[in-house]
Amino acid sequence: MPGLQGGFIFDDFPNLVEDPDWKVTSLDWREWHRAITLGISSSIGRPLALLSFSINYYLTGLDPFWLKLTSLGMHLLNAILVFLLCDRLFDLVDASKGRLGRFAAVLIALAWALHPLQVSTVLYVVQRMEVGAGTGVLLALLAYLRARRVQCAGGRSWPWWLLAGVATMGGLGFKETALLTPAFAFLIELCVLRFRGKGGVDRRLRAVYVVGLAIAVLVFVLQVLPAAMHPSAYLGRDFTLGQRLLTQLHVLLVYLGQIVLPWPDRLLFYYDNFPVSRSLLSPVSTLVGLVVLVIMGAGAWLARARWPLVSLGIGWFFVGHALTSNVWPLELAFEHRNYLALLGVLIAVSQILAVAAASMDRGAQRIVGVALVTFLAVLCALQVNTWADPFRLAMALSTRNPESARASYELGKGMLELAGDDRGSPLLHVGLRQLEHASSLPSRSPLPEQGLIIVMSRLGRPVPAVTWSRFREKLAAGPAGAEQVNALYGVLQCRVQVESCQLDDQELFQSFVVALERNPSSAVIHSLYANFAWSVLGDRGLAIEMMREASRLAPRNLQYQVNLAQYLSAAGGDPGELETLRKRIANVDKMDRFREQMSETKPE
Repeated sequence: MPGLQGGFIFDDFPNLVEDPDWKVTSLDWREWHRAITLGISSSIGRPLALLSFSINYYLTGLDPFWLKLTSLGMHLLNAILVFLLCDRLFDLVDASKGRLGRFAAVLIALAWALHPLQVSTVLYVVQRMEVGAGTGVLLALLAYLRARRVQCAGGRSWPWWLLAGVATMGGLGFKETALLTPAFAFLIELCVLRFRGKGGVDRRLRAVYVVGLAIAVLVFVLQVLPAAMHPSAYLGRDFTLGQRLLTQLHVLLVYLGQIVLPWPDRLLFYYDNFPVSRSLLSPVSTLVGLVVLVIMGAGAWLARARWPLVSLGIGWFFVGHALTSNVWPLELAFEHRNYLALLGVLIAVSQILAVAAASMDRGAQRIVGVALVTFLAVLCALQVNTWADPFRLAMALSTRNPESARASYELGKGMLELAGDDRGSPLLHVGLRQLEHASSLPSRSPLPEQGLIIVMSRLGRPVPAVTWSRFREKLAAGPAGAEQVNALYGVLQCRVQVESCQLDDQELFQSFVVALERNPSSAVIHSLYANFAWSVLGDRGLAIEMMREASRLAPRNLQYQVNLAQYLSAAGGDPGELETLRKRIANVDKMDRFREQMSETKPE
């Protein structure tokens, strides 16, 4: 509950705070349709996540308290589902193979819910996507177990199979994590159910899994892998495909350490400075990770007959990271990727502890279990207290990881926000030093330089040439990603919209030149430059040409065409081109998303 008093952080801002599409203010069905089809992007969309955010906004606005409370409620629901799943699984394990009981299921559910590693998923508003996907996975697996029980008894099982499929689709409506549901079910078959049917081994079910596995391998080899190996796939990253896969050996080792020994100071949240593995020995932790993971895999195989829950738990951890530790060009590490994977380690450790404590009486075993869960709860309380205040969180994350440019930037930004307009505030000077520290760190993110440029300009101070130089170096370091675009956009908005923001237009012009040269095929960079040409340079012809180019580079993005129409209308451009744009936008914009903006282009 204290954590609900915290604020937004990191990806919450671009995906929620600054995105208008999911913010529903009426019961107009077009608004709701827009909300669930736009906003947070992914390959398959995340309509249920957006719908849940939209309901929150309609009822309580952008107050993070209610957004976080909803996520907490979903997490508590998941804890109940974890208990039910563990209870069903434990009941299926032969008592001679170290079966755990219902009390163990309660303890595991509590440990999973209260583990400090879960704090940065539940209280990180945008990661309700991960929580919701977990709900779908857990419901689907419960339905799957029920279907298998009814099937083995010779009853009518298809309604439960259908429910499992619906739950999986519901999870996919939140996030792609739910794609792992069949893999989790396969693990349960391998380790617990053993493909048992009414009269022995169910060969049809086994055949279904063989075919499904073959299809998954074909899709991976023929579609996923070629896309990941395309030269453009990793252009926006500081690592290659091979380096990412090597680094995941170290990343998974770090995750295991955070799960087993979850001291709050090891939970960094920002991992932008995570060391990239260049080889198995660079850094040596890569090799250590490989050895540990191989030992875990071998242990799971050897334990499958005698201790099936150990095998299930280890396999569950690996499956839980099968998407995020794979070939996709994602960032190297995030704590919320352990939301479901954590359960596997808890299950495996629980059976190991049960075997180790077999000589103890049941009362003593329960005391030990409760003590361990209580210890996790204390650590969770410490972590939650940190998340209860945005400035306290920024200070803690910067202290835990001083070499993280993101952590230093967020702390500096927080200090400057607290200083406000008080030019004599000590926080102002300390905040600027934090931004300078973040700027000096080896990072491609130009956000620290953006912050320095904006703050110094608004204070009426000259921006050092070295700051502008670093800003351009980072814009030129690689293809523009979200941070590069946001930094350029922020500086431009300061120049255009804030009267006190006295920027050097020549320096800003040179920054745009660098960005365009490095990103000649970027529609968003051309759009920003069009705004600069129109609002700062006063060159309407150049602005129109740049917006035409943005529309050509991203023909499906109606916003660029709307902007072009507005420019043509204001500049008295070609009436024929303007009318063609109006008709094209009207034909595509069925939800009237741009109706108000387009009304400005009509002659009075």
